[in-house]
Amino acid sequence: MIKLYPLLPWMLSCLSLYGFAQVETKLYDVEHYTFHIEISDRTDKINGLAEIFVKINDPKTQTLTLDLVDIASGLDGKGMHVKSVKKKGRSLSYNHKDNKLSIALNETLEPGQMISLSVAYAGIPADGLIIDENKYGDRTFFGDNWPDRARHWLPTVDHPADKATCEFIVTAPAHYQVIANGMLREESNLLDFKNREELKVTHWVNRIPIPTKVMVMGVARFAVLHAEQHHHIPIQYWVYPEDREAGFSAFEPSANILQFFSTKLGPYPYDKLAQVESKTNYGGMENASNIFYSEEAIHTRNKLEALIAHEIAHQWFGNSLTESDWSHVWLSEGFATYLSHLYFEHTYGRDSLAALLKEDKERIFAFHLKSPETTVVDTATHNLFKLLNANSYQKGSWFLHMLRSKTGDDLFWKGLRLYYQRYKESNANTEDFRKIMEEVSGQNLAAFFNQWLNKPGHPYITGSWKYNGFGKKLTISLDQSQQTNQLYDLEIQVGIYYKNVSQPEIRTIHLDGKHKTYEFKLKKSPQHIVLDPNTWVLMDFVFVET
Repeated sequence: MIKLYPLLPWMLSCLSLYGFAQVETKLYDVEHYTFHIEISDRTDKINGLAEIFVKINDPKTQTLTLDLVDIASGLDGKGMHVKSVKKKGRSLSYNHKDNKLSIALNETLEPGQMISLSVAYAGIPADGLIIDENKYGDRTFFGDNWPDRARHWLPTVDHPADKATCEFIVTAPAHYQVIANGMLREESNLLDFKNREELKVTHWVNRIPIPTKVMVMGVARFAVLHAEQHHHIPIQYWVYPEDREAGFSAFEPSANILQFFSTKLGPYPYDKLAQVESKTNYGGMENASNIFYSEEAIHTRNKLEALIAHEIAHQWFGNSLTESDWSHVWLSEGFATYLSHLYFEHTYGRDSLAALLKEDKERIFAFHLKSPETTVVDTATHNLFKLLNANSYQKGSWFLHMLRSKTGDDLFWKGLRLYYQRYKESNANTEDFRKIMEEVSGQNLAAFFNQWLNKPGHPYITGSWKYNGFGKKLTISLDQSQQTNQLYDLEIQVGIYYKNVSQPEIRTIHLDGKHKTYEFKLKKSPQHIVLDPNTWVLMDFVFVET
């Protein structure tokens, strides 16, 4: 996901009001949701029926708790009213308060037992489902659940650690088309005799477990192009009819990007790839198998290819393999950022990667000035939207770049493939990733992970070089000058450039203290010396000749 707009005040108030979702996976796991959603042009009120299939892990479970915003706790009187909760047609007692729907099971259950519940509800969502006119004045409905905003319109365990398969069965006026996760099972026109209105029922089925943050539907008037197939995976473009030509053209890089990641990481994890113009609050939102892009984004052709690559990369990292908790969101955003950069390196050359990394450096340095104590693995931040920062995206990406330098290309890609293969359709944290990379590389990476992911800041290096022609000796002096007590352990390349030689001679130096001096014997006088010529180390530095 790429943030496009500044955070709106209501977003911030929602997070302080609703706080973190709590997941009780030790007691039970939701295995599947079937959402029956009815929408209308006469009102913003939706009618919902959620069939929820739950596996019991602990026989002591007496209460099942779902996240669902209630009217009393919602904003401007918006929220959901629960009409009934049933199990096999039998009504169950429940309490809907403080955005939690607590359901009394009132029976003894066995470990591993599956139960099914149905929750009937209705209301006007304050968030999560964006009901609004698009830029052409047409009414639209778009799910926009990140991070834990599904609770505004869907009764769920709204946390990335509780993944489930899902279905959307949407009843809407017949002039709309409906896109959702998975594959299309049914599209049928009906007649509503009471309101003398033609309706359409659309049924999408997603067979792969995904987190609620990417479990959505979109309803609008669309122009749809079934572009091509990639190894039997349909690629589709869904745009507003007015944007038909521009939108279809803008999404053309999708197939090449999908090919690159499938080759490098493993088969694409879902039944389709649909690229959708939408009303998302983000530049792009990586909803599983149907990525939503903002109305503005599809007209930024020069930037859209990078955004498409970022969101497609999320289908592997973030959707199929999901962070176990929000503090590890860099495993989604840092991965998608760097994988997008690697696609550009593959497509346009190493210089394009270096340029992107240098841009990212500036964002990291600027963010550190504003938030000097914030770490990449961030357990201190309790406002989930504040995790959308340069640490999660750019610094996480830079960490992967340095890890690639440390392991080498072949082992780096082997590690990513193994990490994905082992945890796909499941959850992982930073330690899980570290152990995989240690297994693949044979290196102890604990200190490396710790200094970059669990501590704030970055190194600031001041250095100089001089050449003694009599002894043909190059002397390099480096100091770690960052305004913290932390000293970094760094492997830094030095590029030695000679007259009339295009490529530098590369030497590597190890800086693990406050000050170090290095001496090299050279065959002839260098023209100039460059620190980190191939852009491998996240550091701010000044390096001059003396």
